[in-house]
Amino acid sequence: MLSCKKDLEEHPYGFLSTSNFYKTGSDANAALIYAYSILPDLDYYSRNFIVLTELPTEDVAEAAGKSPDEVLADQNSVTSTNSLLAPAYQFPYVGINRANLVIAYVPPITDGLTDSAKNEIIGEAYCLRALHYFNLVRLFGAVPLHLTPVDDISKTNLPKSSIQAIYTQIIADLTKAASTMDETKRLGRFNKVGAWALLSKVYLELASAKSSGSEGYDWVTDANAMYTLAQQYSGYVVNTQTVYSLDPSLTNIYDVNEKFGPEHILDASVDRSGADEGQYSKLPLFFYPNLNFTLQPAPSTGTSADEYIPGGFNEFLTEPGLYNSFDPNDKRKTQLIISTIYNVGGGPGGSGPTQQLLITGTQYRPFSNKYNDAGWTSGQQTGANTPIIRYSDILLVYAEACGPTAAGYAALGQIRARAGLGNIPSGLSVADFRNAVIQERSWELCFEGNRLFDLRRSKQMESILENTYGKTITGDPYFFPIPQSEVEQNPNLNN
Repeated sequence: MLSCKKDLEEHPYGFLSTSNFYKTGSDANAALIYAYSILPDLDYYSRNFIVLTELPTEDVAEAAGKSPDEVLADQNSVTSTNSLLAPAYQFPYVGINRANLVIAYVPPITDGLTDSAKNEIIGEAYCLRALHYFNLVRLFGAVPLHLTPVDDISKTNLPKSSIQAIYTQIIADLTKAASTMDETKRLGRFNKVGAWALLSKVYLELASAKSSGSEGYDWVTDANAMYTLAQQYSGYVVNTQTVYSLDPSLTNIYDVNEKFGPEHILDASVDRSGADEGQYSKLPLFFYPNLNFTLQPAPSTGTSADEYIPGGFNEFLTEPGLYNSFDPNDKRKTQLIISTIYNVGGGPGGSGPTQQLLITGTQYRPFSNKYNDAGWTSGQQTGANTPIIRYSDILLVYAEACGPTAAGYAALGQIRARAGLGNIPSGLSVADFRNAVIQERSWELCFEGNRLFDLRRSKQMESILENTYGKTITGDPYFFPIPQSEVEQNPNLNN
């Protein structure tokens, strides 16, 4: 349900008045920006979503002495009272309501709004609604389906809709959006290519879940048909557009000065100069050790400011299983996971002893360099975006959907070549090839909130996490429980 208390607060979740708003093109654009502003909130993509989707996997472990609820997520022992669940449930619904307002009230506007501009705005709102429901259904399974603005408390207590109904709506929204939008690239916003990309991920989710027998997807009638559609829409991204492509440099992907880089189909966009968390991000601090250091040895003339890291929270510890699973020559390990820091304890231009971060260490371990704001030198405000959809993600969707064909091998080969690796063996079976792609996704997309969903859709939570990495699963591996606080407000959620 939509949390009525949160949605009726004036700041930051208030409704926009429909009596004196939605009159002009400026109003329509403001409403759309308001709908986007939920993505980088600290309780969504700039923190909570990554915490909830990364901790249960083999990517990261929770450091000792941190949040008990995060420790339980790390142990796959999440109950309905876990504090991580409420924002993971509520914030997508806040975003859905904002998208529904755009969908409902922008179409009649004629003042200062061309038809093409209107189509773009409404299309983006449909994409946002689809994204939020895609997150909800993968996290919680069956949830209520709100398709109109919630402007009265009587509209908050809807019953659950089936997983099938939710996916049907997601596909309808994205198909409609793709038919009306263009390919113009806008920072942190959907376009036609983004709609295709998300559609391909949706169809792959259905194909893989049906093929593997994952819980909740027995209603899908034909896995091969879903793979074909995943191939079709990811193929549009890979083969028919020229706006996005693989960045030849892995580090450029995560450089805050390269936010318009070729891989960024959709990010939760922030800026370190923002006034509140959500306008800026603290997510990098979860990965950084709580030490002052630089990322490169200081030259004789002193260390430049953009190499200096003023310390983090040391909250996410890279799991040894993930770190050791990389090929030693994999650039995603050597360039995107930091194992050596320098000038420990020094300031920008100071010096200190070199320290090696050992994977076997109990306090400090190698950490992800994907969330790194070069130029951030003090405080806790960084401008590191959270990736939501990257081109390499969709190239791997394409490879998995194609299977062990020439196209599938070629797509996977592009990812591996950039990482400095050779091709995987030829002649693999369909199942073995697709498992190889899922494994490649674990290296390519680690720390970005994808691994949990990949393990769930391929029904590998137990076989990978328990059997391979020795983790323990005591809760439902495939869906989190709906938060108890929501069930208490909406008794229909008990059904």
